[in-house]
Amino acid sequence: MSEINFDKVRFRASSWGNLMASPKDAEDKKAGKLGLSTQKELLKIYRLLKYDWNEDDITTSAMEKGTIVQPESILMYSNVVGELFTENKENLSSEWFTGTPDVYLGKTIQTATQVDDMKNSFILSGFTDKTVEKVTIDQRMQLNVYYSLTGASGGNIVHALVSLPQEMFKKECERVLWRMSNNGEIATEYAPEYLEAVERLKKKYIYDHIPEEERIFIQPVERDEELIQKMKDRVPILRNWLKEYHEQHMNRNKKQLSPIGL
Repeated sequence: MSEINFDKVRFRASSWGNLMASPKDAEDKKAGKLGLSTQKELLKIYRLLKYDWNEDDITTSAMEKGTIVQPESILMYSNVVGELFTENKENLSSEWFTGTPDVYLGKTIQTATQVDDMKNSFILSGFTDKTVEKVTIDQRMQLNVYYSLTGASGGNIVHALVSLPQEMFKKECERVLWRMSNNGEIATEYAPEYLEAVERLKKKYIYDHIPEEERIFIQPVERDEELIQKMKDRVPILRNWLKEYHEQHMNRNKKQLSPIGL
């Protein structure tokens, strides 16, 4: 692997909640040290840079649904708001940041006037819970990185609730059928007990009967120039920590591998 240029490292939008965290220890804070959550986030970045090892390369059912239904949720959002939003898949970078905004208003993502972050809820309870929660500082930082990357004047966190995709719903039904068959309850997919179980799954995962306006929840996030500048000012400190950690890490390995007495 080629030598890492830590002076060119850019930090992705989703990392900034941890990267800006303050130390819990008062003495560490007074001494200007980075907090443990910041250091651990930097180590995630270091593992990716040094070893090409991305621990975020995992897929849960909620993540799988979110990816599949994204176009559908964007269309529903557009219908509810009365604006035509475009899905973005382009990763953007600047001197400080990197990120991939979800949706935008404008001719291109680079000239977007508004940038939004889509959150596709897995089930109804998760969606309704969001309606009583406030925007977190982590989310504000992520959106403001997007604003900095695009020049957008603002945007929203958009929570959407759409039905489970057909293939995923089919898998849920198959799991229920296998579990009931394995327990000796039924033998076929035509058994009344299984059909009742499928109806319960429909209530849990299918939401087409709910009006679209009740399945979109919008949380505005203002552009904050002061916050953007604070994140930019933090970048040299983060890069320096990565550089120093790398030097210590490599020297530590050399010492451990050196013959005794050298």
